[in-house]
Amino acid sequence: MMHRFRIDAILDPQSLPRVANFFAQRAIVPSAMAMRVLPTHMAIEVTVAGLAAGQAAIIAAKLGEVVAVLRSEIEEIEPAVVTDRLKPALTMVG
Repeated sequence: MMHRFRIDAILDPQSLPRVANFFAQRAIVPSAMAMRVLPTHMAIEVTVAGLAAGQAAIIAAKLGEVVAVLRSEIEEIEPAVVTDRLKPALTMVG
């Protein structure tokens, strides 16, 4: 099963790295990561495969404690949903 974490964070250059670092510190490699800037905040989505439901719930709660995070929620998704929704996961420019 896969889990999608939906995170609202303050508009700050450090918000996205802090969320990414949260997963890195736990040796979790996301399947996909997307961010968009809205007028009042950043909307970040992180998709992770292979987590147990309880583990994912704990991660969602702890994400809410990260500096710069305003809100965190989680949903279980089917693996096919990830490829349809988040293309490309990250785009490198330069």
